[in-house]
Amino acid sequence: MALPPQEEGKMLSEALNTVKIQVQQMKRHLESDQLMDALKSASLMLAELRTSSLSPKQYYELYMAVFDALRHLSNYLYDAHMQSRHHLADLYELVQYAGNIIPRLYLMITVGSVYMSIPDAPVKEIMKDMMEMSRGVLHPIRGLFLRHYLSGQTRDHLPVGSEPGPAGNLQDSIAFVLTNFIEMNKLWVRLQHQGHSRDREKREMERRELRILVGTNLVRLSQLDGVDLEMYQKTILPSILEQVVNCKDVIAQEYLMEVVIQVFTDEFHLHTLGPFLSATAQLHPKVNIKQIVISLIDRLASYAAREAESEDPEETKRQEEAAARRLAEKVKMQKARVRENGAYRAASPTSPTASEVDAWAAPPTPATATSTVESDKSSIEPQTPTTATSEESLGKGKEKEGSPVRKFRGIPQDVQLFEVFWKQVVELIKARPDLSIQDITALFVSLTNLSLSCYPDRLEYVDQVLGFAAEKIKEYADSPDLHTQQTISNLASLLVAPINSYQSVLTLLAIPNYVPLLNKQLFSTRRSIAHSIVSSVLKNETIIEAPEDVDGVLELCHVLIKDQTDSAAPAVNGQQPAGAGAGPGVRDPRRQGPYFMEREEMAEEQGWIARMVHLFRSESLDVQFELLQIARRHFELGGERMRFTFPALITSSIKLCRRYKNRESEEAEWETKVSTILKFVRQLTSILATTVEAPNIALRLFLLSAQIADECGFEDLAYDFYVQAFSVYEDSISESRAQLQAITLIIGTLAGAKVFNVDNFDTLITKAALHGAKLLKKSHQATAVGLASHLWWQEAPPPADGEADGAEKPPVSEKVAPKEDGEATVKAYPHQDSKRVLECLQKSLRIANSAIEEIVTVQLYCDTLDQYLYYLDRGAPAVAPKFVNSLVELITSSIDNISSPDVHPSQRAPPGLIEGVQTPEMITKHFRNTLLYIQRRKYAASEGTGNVDSRWDEVDVVGALLKMGIGR
Repeated sequence: MALPPQEEGKMLSEALNTVKIQVQQMKRHLESDQLMDALKSASLMLAELRTSSLSPKQYYELYMAVFDALRHLSNYLYDAHMQSRHHLADLYELVQYAGNIIPRLYLMITVGSVYMSIPDAPVKEIMKDMMEMSRGVLHPIRGLFLRHYLSGQTRDHLPVGSEPGPAGNLQDSIAFVLTNFIEMNKLWVRLQHQGHSRDREKREMERRELRILVGTNLVRLSQLDGVDLEMYQKTILPSILEQVVNCKDVIAQEYLMEVVIQVFTDEFHLHTLGPFLSATAQLHPKVNIKQIVISLIDRLASYAAREAESEDPEETKRQEEAAARRLAEKVKMQKARVRENGAYRAASPTSPTASEVDAWAAPPTPATATSTVESDKSSIEPQTPTTATSEESLGKGKEKEGSPVRKFRGIPQDVQLFEVFWKQVVELIKARPDLSIQDITALFVSLTNLSLSCYPDRLEYVDQVLGFAAEKIKEYADSPDLHTQQTISNLASLLVAPINSYQSVLTLLAIPNYVPLLNKQLFSTRRSIAHSIVSSVLKNETIIEAPEDVDGVLELCHVLIKDQTDSAAPAVNGQQPAGAGAGPGVRDPRRQGPYFMEREEMAEEQGWIARMVHLFRSESLDVQFELLQIARRHFELGGERMRFTFPALITSSIKLCRRYKNRESEEAEWETKVSTILKFVRQLTSILATTVEAPNIALRLFLLSAQIADECGFEDLAYDFYVQAFSVYEDSISESRAQLQAITLIIGTLAGAKVFNVDNFDTLITKAALHGAKLLKKSHQATAVGLASHLWWQEAPPPADGEADGAEKPPVSEKVAPKEDGEATVKAYPHQDSKRVLECLQKSLRIANSAIEEIVTVQLYCDTLDQYLYYLDRGAPAVAPKFVNSLVELITSSIDNISSPDVHPSQRAPPGLIEGVQTPEMITKHFRNTLLYIQRRKYAASEGTGNVDSRWDEVDVVGALLKMGIGR
């Protein structure tokens, strides 16, 4: 009966005091060579171990005190025998006359273990005698510690020879340790039945504290010299497994199976997988079999990794390259099957018919790469896969007998590691219907990691595991365990393992069961896997060049591309009714809603998808356009997501147009194909402007498209893109600063246009100038009108090679636009009309003069002065030096007004296009720098250095320089 903790502590203290006293007396007797008195003191000391009232932890403390004392006795006995004072055979018989069994057996083991170390001792008989006598102690705790003492004292003296005889051999040692292990395990298991049932948890904790005593025997077995694979297979492992299975105790079975995995060598495990895994199926139903199998798999996977590292680098490289070739061949064959079953054809971007144009918004959805494979696949049955192809089998059969077994990643080729595990795991699952789905999926994860680590080229292994997992998910469809966090985590790990193992995610498309299993997962798991796939593509810069591969990858990521019925977030597709206002104010309230974080995450996700679009590349330009069409079919189902994904499609299409243009001598009908692509771009950009209401990006993309149409020489398409840009500006952009930025972009793009005839170009630039003059703020009007002046002064093409570069440029003559109908096709480029330029600059000054705040007026004067100097430098005839002189005088007379803090305290101009030029100090600095520039140009003109217009001599800034304190 268990005592209260205080009583136990008191008893332990008394016992330790007794041991301390008897140890001192025993040492004194041994020093006096009084052996009989010393044995009597030792017997009294050992009698304290007869107690049944101490807990295992306290009994261990008492045992260690006695154990330390007995070492002194052992040393004395050995020395006495070697000096012929006492013979150990006599002493071995003498100590057996002790009155109590516990002291008797401890003394017997002490003398017997020393006797075993003596040459010519009957070791075999001594071991047998001690083992038989130890059976007399049946109390679990006393018996466990007694046998632990027996094991510890004899471990260094066990025979390891092979010859039979009284000295014993290795077989006797194995039998001795195995018998001790079996008896200790029985005592350990029996401990659970001691005491009241209400103390069951306490006893289980005590048993866990004592488990190392039992496991030490298995360590002894693993450390015996001379134990080979045959002994382990035929004697050691069967005896251990038989005892483990027969004990029918959960704690013992879990611990001992784990010890077997950890203490014996990897080579032994590789050749005994069958019996070990078969035994796991016979364990107690409550045993955590999953952890046992996973520990073994992880142990062997680690062994394979270590062996691979220790192999010759050249051999390792050769094996890995061969495996990579086999993997590439299998992926290629699987994709070939997909192409045969699918309907992909490289359709060149020819001009669409009228019916096709009408159907742009709703193209037919192609069969996915995975669905075609899945349609041919029958129901999955767990079968042992073939171990090798016929060629590999033939190759192995020709190997010479006796030659060393070849290895791959440390695993011998004659050990079918995965096949054995697969067969045993399947049998285990069938034999143990009580296994939870959490444990089953955890086993699948370890099997998959083993396959990917040891057999990276065997896709059928991974596919088999995924197929069996899909079956089990279907079987447990109505079980709540399927939706526990552990099961969800295991399934996610199962699906992400191939992504992390293979460099190219295209390998996933060659695993038929991957997509069906992925589609059965919860939204959170599918989303996590899609993140991993996209991350892998971007990290490894995987080029996706086949239409079916683009379709397959996007199908794998469809959870990120379109709304899901099981998503917790609100649908983003069609959030606003058609025709709703497009200003940012329409969506601002959403920023305060509960789903703002989801929208932020969506923006990040779609950014990844958009980056992936740029990896859809094919050498064939026709196939490249097909890749973009397939991507469009997926993206157009995304609703609000198109705001992020369509721009990537559009820019990729524009790059494709440039590739066609660069290959115009090689590509037949390149103009028709580019025209079709540009119409494709127009549709996508129009969707951005209307459906998802992203006018700012739509306007920029319209202008970008106009530029590429201009480069390719498509006047009508370029004109239409500008018209669309103006429409977006007029209909959807209302904020004043956004309007200034938009009109600036339009002006900048139009200034570089080369394809238009005079009439079309004049219409567009006039429209741009009018929009600039109608901006809300005066400062914006003046800035836009000043920039619009560049539309009437395009830079001329660079001079031909024969022209002298150093010759002085004469003033550019005015280009008169033709008026007759017959000359309507004359190109406007380079369009130069200095009178209209001067009109724009003067109008900009008039608008600046009408501004209320003087600081704004002076700032705009300085900006306009920069424009005057630009045109003067470019040789515009109408922009004469006198206008520069007048404007410099005007600024000089006005700048004092803004510099006086008494008149204009803390003045600040409203922000314009150039941030930072807002304070009087910055404006003054701007003007000083401009004067210094004029001074340098005048000096260059007077010296005749460089290609400088002589009209710079007429510019007079002497007064301004003096007033601003700048030396001449």
